[in-house]
Amino acid sequence: MALIAALLPQKADRDSLGEAADPHQVLWAESWRDLFRLVRNAPVTAAVADLHAEARKDGGLRVLRFTQRFPLTPIVLWGEMDGREIFRLGKAGAADVIVSRDADDRELVAEVLHAALERGLAQLLDTRLRGRVGDEGRELVRFASDRIAQQVQVPDLAAAAGVSVSTLERRCQRWGLPMPGRLLLWLRVLWGLHRLLEPGRSVESVASQLGYSSGAAFRRAIKATIGGRPSPLRNPRGLERALERFLSECPGDGAYQRLSTSG
Repeated sequence: MALIAALLPQKADRDSLGEAADPHQVLWAESWRDLFRLVRNAPVTAAVADLHAEARKDGGLRVLRFTQRFPLTPIVLWGEMDGREIFRLGKAGAADVIVSRDADDRELVAEVLHAALERGLAQLLDTRLRGRVGDEGRELVRFASDRIAQQVQVPDLAAAAGVSVSTLERRCQRWGLPMPGRLLLWLRVLWGLHRLLEPGRSVESVASQLGYSSGAAFRRAIKATIGGRPSPLRNPRGLERALERFLSECPGDGAYQRLSTSG
């Protein structure tokens, strides 16, 4: 389940988004400033906003500022828009638009939201593990990645799979993945480093979203996986280095790799 931050003043729009977003949770903002605050302080995966939510403010400029501060958090614009505004939003970095005439089309809205939510860390990890780890192992990683910000624990993973913790550990070993506890540690670190690529975030805010007591505690988690300090890692190259270290602990299922190669 993902968190979506939304700025939609009209109740009908809120109802439409709420229905289409199910089973994801929507956090409602009261202003552009409040939307920025929600995205900064909560583990939000995507944002939705009415371009004209505040009549006296330039919605296009707000979108540009949003994408500059949170470039990895897709924002979908909602409401009445002409061709010039849509073009401007594309230049500003908006992920997509939902015009008023389509707002009550639940399937269309759900499709747009799904595309926005697929841009996160879970999809990145799935792509990097493909060809190395089989479908079942990748599904576990995706399930855990999608729930890292909800502070998922090993018993939660086992319960979702309908097995005991010990059985889950044996399956991780068979799939060529780290043990469940180590896997969650890695996913927390990767999720945090991915978020730290956004200028609008701090080590303290990311640590809090991950359930760490402080930025120092998050730094210790980084040291326990990839070593070093988080500050030099606030760039794409640093995240790539972390991903490579994670993949080195995911040897994968040799039989699956041979099957993928022969196919």
